[in-house]
Amino acid sequence: MSNAAEERKDEDLPANTLEHFTELEQVLQMIENIKPIEAGSFEREFEQYAQVLSRYQEQPHLLDPHLEELLGKLLGKIRQQSLPSGERHAAFKYLYIISKVRTYKVLVKFMPHELSDLEFVLELLGQQDPKEFAEWETRYILLLWMSILVLNPFHMSRLDAYETASSPTTNCGLSNHVQQVKTSKMERIYELIQLYVSTNDTCSSMAAYLAAKYFIRSDIKDLYLERFLDWIMEQHQADTVNVKFGQLAAVAAILKHGKREDLLPYADKLLQWITSCQYKDSSDFLKYKNYIKIVQRIGLVHLKPRIASWRYKRGTRSLATNLNQATGAGDESAALEVSADEGDEIVVPDAIEEVIEELLQGLRSGGNDIRWSAAKGLGRVTNRLPKELADEVIGSVIDILSPLEPHEAWHGGCLALAELAKRGLLLPHRLEELVPLLMQALFYDEMKGYMSVGQHIRDSACYMCWAFARAYNPDDVKPFVHKISSGLLTVAVFDREVNCRRAASAAFQESVGRLGNFPFGIEISTTTDFYSVGIRQNSYLNISDYIAQFEVYREPLINHLVQRKVNHWDPAIRELTAKALHRLSLKEPEYMAAVVLPQLLTKTDTIDINCRHGCVLAMGEITLALRQLEESSDLPLAYLSNQRIVELNELVNTFLERNFYRGMSGELMKSCTTNFIKNCSLAKLQATTECLASWQKVIDSCLVTKSATIRASAVESFAELCRTYYCLESRRRENETIINAYLRGAENDLEEHIRMGYLAALGVLPAFMVHPHLPAVLDSLVRHSLTPLQAVVLAGEVGDRENIQTYRWSEARTESVKALTKVVKTVGYGEGESTFSDPGNFNKVLNCLLKALDEYTLDNRGDIGAWVREAAMSSLYEIVTQCPPDLPSPEQVHEIVVGFMQQAVEKIDRTRGLGGRLCCQLINHQPRISHIREHSRLLEIFPAEADSVLWLFADHTFPLFCELLALPDYSKRVLLGLSASIGQLTESLIKYASTALFQFLRSNPTMVPRLCTEIVQIFEEHLLNERVTYPMLSFLDILIGSGTVESVLHDETYPFAEDIYRLLNLEVKGYKKLYKTATSISAFCQLLQVPRLSRRILSKLSVFLGLQHVHVRKTAATKLYEALALHGDVTEVPEENMDEILTLLSETDWTLPLVEVRPLRNQLCHLMGIKAPVSAAQQQQAANADK
Repeated sequence: MSNAAEERKDEDLPANTLEHFTELEQVLQMIENIKPIEAGSFEREFEQYAQVLSRYQEQPHLLDPHLEELLGKLLGKIRQQSLPSGERHAAFKYLYIISKVRTYKVLVKFMPHELSDLEFVLELLGQQDPKEFAEWETRYILLLWMSILVLNPFHMSRLDAYETASSPTTNCGLSNHVQQVKTSKMERIYELIQLYVSTNDTCSSMAAYLAAKYFIRSDIKDLYLERFLDWIMEQHQADTVNVKFGQLAAVAAILKHGKREDLLPYADKLLQWITSCQYKDSSDFLKYKNYIKIVQRIGLVHLKPRIASWRYKRGTRSLATNLNQATGAGDESAALEVSADEGDEIVVPDAIEEVIEELLQGLRSGGNDIRWSAAKGLGRVTNRLPKELADEVIGSVIDILSPLEPHEAWHGGCLALAELAKRGLLLPHRLEELVPLLMQALFYDEMKGYMSVGQHIRDSACYMCWAFARAYNPDDVKPFVHKISSGLLTVAVFDREVNCRRAASAAFQESVGRLGNFPFGIEISTTTDFYSVGIRQNSYLNISDYIAQFEVYREPLINHLVQRKVNHWDPAIRELTAKALHRLSLKEPEYMAAVVLPQLLTKTDTIDINCRHGCVLAMGEITLALRQLEESSDLPLAYLSNQRIVELNELVNTFLERNFYRGMSGELMKSCTTNFIKNCSLAKLQATTECLASWQKVIDSCLVTKSATIRASAVESFAELCRTYYCLESRRRENETIINAYLRGAENDLEEHIRMGYLAALGVLPAFMVHPHLPAVLDSLVRHSLTPLQAVVLAGEVGDRENIQTYRWSEARTESVKALTKVVKTVGYGEGESTFSDPGNFNKVLNCLLKALDEYTLDNRGDIGAWVREAAMSSLYEIVTQCPPDLPSPEQVHEIVVGFMQQAVEKIDRTRGLGGRLCCQLINHQPRISHIREHSRLLEIFPAEADSVLWLFADHTFPLFCELLALPDYSKRVLLGLSASIGQLTESLIKYASTALFQFLRSNPTMVPRLCTEIVQIFEEHLLNERVTYPMLSFLDILIGSGTVESVLHDETYPFAEDIYRLLNLEVKGYKKLYKTATSISAFCQLLQVPRLSRRILSKLSVFLGLQHVHVRKTAATKLYEALALHGDVTEVPEENMDEILTLLSETDWTLPLVEVRPLRNQLCHLMGIKAPVSAAQQQQAANADK
């Protein structure tokens, strides 16, 4: 039983929860092996140590059982007198990491506090230099250690009995008070505190903590406290610009930790000083934060510690009691109020009024921390005030929640009210006044320029609700339960910000548990948990739908959406609002039709574009939901009246008349109107001829917009419009007009987006509209799926002249390919000429898509042709797997399979992944695709489950596809793809592709001759096609250099080496392309290992050494040096000249002018025993001289 409970406990824990400090031995070993900070390995080891401990930042209590051991190790090192300073500083750095993870307040309890340590720490602190910024951790830990040492119970003066003369602070460059004389320990500690609270680094906060512990000692306060405070006040009156934050923090800490009777004599003086400094007017929030802390603590010093007897006391705090209590059990708890006489005994000094005023001003501050501090301060001070004065304070806080106040004041006011409620200082009679303000705060969202403010206010309002739930009895809150519960649920599901949704969810759960009277609280709180409200879409569409099943919450949710979210500044929220209203309409159709729709129609007249956009989206969704209910009902229902239908019909026409579709705001209106048209079409709303004309006009204008989102939305709405309204015989002429207009629009060669819109629209035409115009539509889509050159080749004749710039329009061709596929799917494979069972139509489409696989258009975005290839692959797969099996010819099926295989080994990951997946699915498709060659062997290579391979990862896919090299039917196209991958620039791709290829070649040596022949054929077929030949040059370099083709290279019966040399010569002929010429040098040099070619190769390289391009000359010299060093023994170069040749190649500056380089090149030729190259001009001159 216990095991099962433990298992359940483990399952409930988050996955990243740690159970105990597992790395103790490792950390102890690291501490044992600490290196001095000057050591080279220190930084790496320290980083590793910090990384280990930082894992426990979220669960630092796991370190507690081992803290004593860890500190003992580190402090043992630190105490060693002979320890080098570098190692001691390193130990302090290690100690600081523990302090950071576990916090200094916990760590200080584990620090040793023997008297013997006081002198040691004091001495060590005195030796530190505050200007040594790299060693600040040492000073920080020493000050922390000192804060526990000064709490020893002995009188400090007794510790000087055995004082040895020393001047510990002689190195402290910032101190003007240290003298080279014997000084008491009390004085030395005082001077160190003065020194370190004046530094503006992390140590100043620790010095302030030390000051609080030191100056409250009974033997120190009389001697030093007033002196210290006077010193700080003097410092800050003299200079209010360069403020030392440590000094302010020290005053705040002393006021926090000191006894009231000790501090009371200085309270008035401190208040007068701090208010005269005017820190609240500064933009530096650190000054203001310390200011607020000091002011509130001065107020607490003035008032005796007490708990207000008039405060509201709640009797039971048991969740179980609240959940199970009977209806009449509310009398157990009540607000206990005492007479005003008891409050009169409290004496309130005049200074309190000023303190409260400063705290109220702090609630309006621009700094978040300052408002928090002021709110807590108000709660603490008010707790010590008499009832009448406290009531005035509460009234002042409530007054802050005014429409005239800025958003900062609202946030501060909410925090303050929550703090007051937590302490029971908000009596129940205030709830009637507070709840309406709470509702305003829960939904506070104001535009401020291009941003919205209110997120922090809504969050703090949820905190208020949480505090109310803990503070009041159920009976006191009962009149406001509906408002609060509805407000919290509305924020929990419909707020834009995730932290507000989660805060509202937490407050609702707290209220359900503490109060127990929220309607359907348990059911809802289990659904609106921390994780489910974390995803905005889930909150809007699923959780709101669940809550709407409870009638009490239905209308508040709907009203909130209509009043506050339909006109929200974020378009994403407006879209989600419309979808949420669609779902809520199914729950409350009468209210939607009678109340919400008229409100939305009225709001469409507004000049606020956000509101208009949201209203149109919402009306479309509501109309669709209401019509779905009407159609699904067995009874004759009519939620939409005739008047409402007329108003919906006239809406778009009204927008057109008012020119709402122009300018920047017009883009928003277009997107929402197309959505509205789509929903009305799906709803089969009764539409007049004028209404349909206005809808078509808007769609036509949206199809030619530059925004892809609007075009896509327009295409969707056009498809639904056609299916619903254009199927009547009476519309034949209008339909023909629309199709002809779109065909003409697709011919546009001025703007790509215009063509894209019209092509996409042609693709979604319903069957009854396409059939009469299939030849024209098909011709247009086929022509625009290919580049101008491809289209001419496919058609076999020169068509009309198209703008040459359209060859860059890959996005339009992608759109055309997708449209073509949709038309095939729409028309289908029925009988007749106007379908795709006709071989002419089918072959036209299939040949077009196969041709599209060869598109490799480039522009400044890279290989944009990949979009077309991917679309073509998806289309081919869809058509081949859905068409009748006898339609595709064996050649077409083979071309499709090899096309997929080639794409699956090319260079772009995304394209390669799609090609590989589709190839695998095609081979394993059921029913089996006919005419696939070597099908049984392919089934052995490719797994039946396509998802079992990570297609985007080269190391997973290349080994699979290299297996295809064993099949002559596929190897050539796979090699073409491999040459592109291995010959390009991505290192990881080259590595995985070449490894897979070479592994295959080594495993199958008998196939190497055939593959080499195919490589030559590929090179020859694509000669001067730089897309193929440029990577081919690098591919040949890597291939020949790998040694996997040596058997073919050196066998004179195979012409592979001669063919490659010949093709390389043809490819670089003329040397006009610099980088192609430079890349070819590596391939030429690899051929140097073939003895029968060596003289020709050396002659060729000598030409490169004398070319005009410096880069080519340098590359040729470097590569020739490497080749001769490797293969010099198999060449015909005289062995006795080899050293001189290599020296000349390596030591010559090949960047010199040609007139200096060419003689050196000729000298090289002489040494290598080859004829020096002569330019064509020189040959002509020699011929003329002979004549």
